Amino acid sequence: MKNLLGFFVSVVCFFIICMLLPGSGTHVHAYVPEEMTPLVKSKQNQKIAYLTFDDGPSLNTMDILDILDRYHIKATFFVMGNEEPYAKKGYEEMKSRGHAIALHSYTHDYSIVYKSPESFFQDLNRLEAKLHKEFGIKSRIVRLPGGSNNLLRHQAATRPIINGILQQLSEKGYIYVDWNIDSTDGISPSISEQQIISSVQKGTKGQKHVNILLHDINSMKNTVKALPDIIEYLKKEGYSFDTIDETTPKIQFK
Repeated sequence: MKNLLGFFVSVVCFFIICMLLPGSGTHVHAYVPEEMTPLVKSKQNQKIAYLTFDDGPSLNTMDILDILDRYHIKATFFVMGNEEPYAKKGYEEMKSRGHAIALHSYTHDYSIVYKSPESFFQDLNRLEAKLHKEFGIKSRIVRLPGGSNNLLRHQAATRPIINGILQQLSEKGYIYVDWNIDSTDGISPSISEQQIISSVQKGTKGQKHVNILLHDINSMKNTVKALPDIIEYLKKEGYSFDTIDETTPKIQFK
């Protein structure tokens, strides 16, 4: 009993320390405490689906949240900086309903975020400051616009910039997360509901951990329509659902 109590005290202390870290400036390295190693190993042996939504909040956020509530599922939202009135409710509802809120980009403007590592972190820190000041939200989990292996990483002029960003993310204590299933909903608003569902179904074949890229964008109405069928399929295939945190097995592009 004492060992169990000690474990939980250690975990609580770890998260309290994380909560006290400043939103910008020098960061300690993100790591998994030794006491949490069993949790990491436990997740590695389970069949888990991580539903992740990029680019919100949007006009679709409330519908997405309602569907997730209906199935008692928590998701991870990689949010942007949105100043529209509807976005304020979106941030608040994501938080109050117990979903994970992670960092994507304030602007999602490639000409800004990938101008230099310094420009990337100015944009990211702006998002962090907004989330912390207005909603009391802090996160060390990041998804780069376009993913960590986006087209700019394959161009000679911008490859050093992306590599520098990835290196500094690690040095500053962030964890960046990509995906292993692209629902293809982000290609165009014209992507059909059925194509989104089929992309997820095909992607799960032989996969124990599925990190599914979805989008929370005003124009992506078919994402909302496809979501119940995606969830039903994953449940039928024996997946449980979880949010992304420091204990999640990392899915990162090479």
